[in-house]
Amino acid sequence: MNKILLNLIAIVLALLFIFPLFWMLLVSLKPDGVSVYTLADWVNWSDLNIDNYVKVVRDSHILRWTWNSVVIGVLTTVISILISSLAAFAFSKLPFRTRGIFYLVIVSGLLIPTEAILIPLYETSLHLKLIDNMWAIILPGLTNPIGILLLKQFMDGVPKDYIEAAQIDGSRNFRLWWSICLPLTRSAMVSVGIFFFILSWNNFLWPYLSITSEENMILSAGLPTFLSNNTMSLNLIMTASAIAAIPTIIVFILLQRHIVQGVSMSGVKG
Repeated sequence: MNKILLNLIAIVLALLFIFPLFWMLLVSLKPDGVSVYTLADWVNWSDLNIDNYVKVVRDSHILRWTWNSVVIGVLTTVISILISSLAAFAFSKLPFRTRGIFYLVIVSGLLIPTEAILIPLYETSLHLKLIDNMWAIILPGLTNPIGILLLKQFMDGVPKDYIEAAQIDGSRNFRLWWSICLPLTRSAMVSVGIFFFILSWNNFLWPYLSITSEENMILSAGLPTFLSNNTMSLNLIMTASAIAAIPTIIVFILLQRHIVQGVSMSGVKG
């Protein structure tokens, strides 16, 4: 009986989360000016079309913004995972005298809000001539303490016997990281990678400040520009929002199994 009740609660919560997405999609497919507020509007699908999508794509740089977001998200994710996993390996498996101090310094970075470093970050990017360049967004996003923290916890679960056996065979530190720690923490790295990608995708404040030309904007920074020019059209606003949400939904659907494994596993299979 308790299991049935829990399943019903889970179904209700799932419907509550899906409802806004379905409403957004439905409004985006309705003709411009047609609202979806009554039950009749919900069940009437005869007027659905993709005219709003055509108009948004034609009258804005949304495809360019989406491409910029994908490129920046992928580069940030891949490079961040490599850097975070190397640092996590060092803190987890390499004994050195100042390990605790450096680890504390890195983790303390979680306490610093992004807003507190915007001015020095902008000054640095300006002197390096990175303003209005995608590397102005990518480089600051490569040092994320949460990735090091999470991956270290998983690498702590890698048995010492594996490391010692590889060291006896003559493997050096880079080989230990590449051949042992990376394969055994693959699910954790995918989970952290998804987190990095979504974080990069939703990043707004710094990209909005560092990118000055409209064609170089990412989706999260370009959407407010589009929405401000179409405040009277709910259909176009929902269409742009749907386009922005589609890539992250696809990523989550394709990789949700790895997210569950990353949460449930200790970092080592078997």
